[in-house]
Amino acid sequence: MPRKQLFLIGVTALGFTAIVSGSDQLPADCETARDQAKSEYGAVRHYFDTFNLCMTRADGEIDQCQTALNDQQTALGDFIFAQRVASDVCGRVGERPDLN
Repeated sequence: MPRKQLFLIGVTALGFTAIVSGSDQLPADCETARDQAKSEYGAVRHYFDTFNLCMTRADGEIDQCQTALNDQQTALGDFIFAQRVASDVCGRVGERPDLN
């Protein structure tokens, strides 16, 4: 087999292994998935407040608040992912994924 094909096979196998091992980290029950999503929501609120405080102190100059903005966006992405996981996990057992 040519080296390029072997490389692609190796990359595919590595990617598949990462997906399988990553799925082991997902919550198995609905309540745990909801708790993780709630935790991520708390982080979003924290970083939203941090960014707003930075912008207030910086008189609207976003360049001074780039780290706070990046943290806020990362937290939002983590929350969205956790919420989708909760929706999937809870949906499998016929429960609603509401965070209430």
